[in-house]
Amino acid sequence: MAISKIQKSKKISDPENPMDKLLQKHTKVQPRVFKNGTLVEGTVVSMAHNRLLLDIGGKSEGIVIGRELEDTNRTVKNLKVGDTVLAKVIQSENDSGYTVLSLRRAEKERHWRDFKEYENLGTILEAKVTEYNKGGLVVEVLGVQGFVPLSHLDRGAHFAEDNSSTAAGSEADLAQKAESLVGQTLMVKVIEVNETNNRLVLSEKEVSSSHGKKAAASRLLEITVGSDLEGHVSGVTPFGVFVDLGGVEGLVHVSEMAWDKVTMPSKLYKVGDGVTVRVLTVDAASGKLALSIKALASDPWVGVSERYPEGKIVQGIVSKIAPFGAFVSLEPGVDGLIHVSETVGPLKEGEEVEVVVVSVEPGARRLGLSVRRLQSLK
Repeated sequence: MAISKIQKSKKISDPENPMDKLLQKHTKVQPRVFKNGTLVEGTVVSMAHNRLLLDIGGKSEGIVIGRELEDTNRTVKNLKVGDTVLAKVIQSENDSGYTVLSLRRAEKERHWRDFKEYENLGTILEAKVTEYNKGGLVVEVLGVQGFVPLSHLDRGAHFAEDNSSTAAGSEADLAQKAESLVGQTLMVKVIEVNETNNRLVLSEKEVSSSHGKKAAASRLLEITVGSDLEGHVSGVTPFGVFVDLGGVEGLVHVSEMAWDKVTMPSKLYKVGDGVTVRVLTVDAASGKLALSIKALASDPWVGVSERYPEGKIVQGIVSKIAPFGAFVSLEPGVDGLIHVSETVGPLKEGEEVEVVVVSVEPGARRLGLSVRRLQSLK
């Protein structure tokens, strides 16, 4: 009996009772209360002249009025009912019961969120260069300060046209030239966003790379092996020169620059020089082209048997000393060998020497020369 009284004294909730269901629902959903400075995401409920109402999940709607609607991107101009937007609380409740919000004061935070999206989407943005410091350029993009590292500048866009050593890629020269970009506008992509450290890193090279890859792929389809093309030198290295063929680059290896031996490509070509090349190979998978300059000139070994028959006495310049003898240049692209057994004394590079031809093998590109036999002929 005591237990029965206790049960009757308690108000027991009936889950099937409609009134109890309603009470439970409203008990669980508590209206949010926002402190000043809180960032909130709201849905546009209505828009009127100089006023914006947002549903922010609070006990009342949020309101944005006056100058708090104004940001550098004029965000409010692009909003419509149903859109979501980030705002900052500047008053938890005004006299009319609204939570007062600001688009202007949330602008920086909105930009950080947007930058992350731009990074994911690969969006191209405009950035104005405000200053140069060691390692890159300080820029302003959408009202936020960012940084373009020196390694992420598009060298070709800024430096190839001056035909200087800068265009060849020197980091020191590039750093010096980068100062001249202050005040200019660059097209960039976001490559790093770190709001905590206030770090926004951008790349101009990524923009040119994405455009360049598409253009290069298209241009590559137009190029066939054996074709002769006009281009200009875009880079000079110890192992050859790179040639721009209108959107795609190819390499002329040092061995394909001339019929005679080339030891320093920089003595023959500089960036910006016009050049005609023959296409040797096209690798569509890697986008690489092998080019030749010497293929456009006559092969000097053609007719060499007629020009240098066995027994003919000729003059040449010692081009290289080897343990087994000395190479002698008879004409550009045609060297003969004086074997060590065919010499009568030491020779040195650059020395002019008179020799007799002792063997001719045009197919193997070999000429045998002798100083010793020359003396016996005299």
